[in-house]
Amino acid sequence: MANVLTSNPKYIDASAGSAFGPANIRLIQWVDDAADIVDDDDLVFVMNGITITGKIALTANTINNVAVWQIGPFSPGIPCTSFSVTTIDHGALLVFVS
Repeated sequence: MANVLTSNPKYIDASAGSAFGPANIRLIQWVDDAADIVDDDDLVFVMNGITITGKIALTANTINNVAVWQIGPFSPGIPCTSFSVTTIDHGALLVFVS
């Protein structure tokens, strides 16, 4: 699948062309949507100029179709002027906005 930045949640599985904003972010999840996330995979995104990095440390590769990392939920949400994904090795990033 390709990035879908017009939906809610926004679906990002590739770093190229993944920027959006402004938005009010309620929840961010890194999901193993294709059962391909493996040990040492990286996720790096930039929100409001702040770089956030996630790394997967697995002892067994048996996590298919689950959220492997989450931030939120936030109520009423975090105002976001800019959001971009610079690295996503596998899986997809779901960004729920309001």
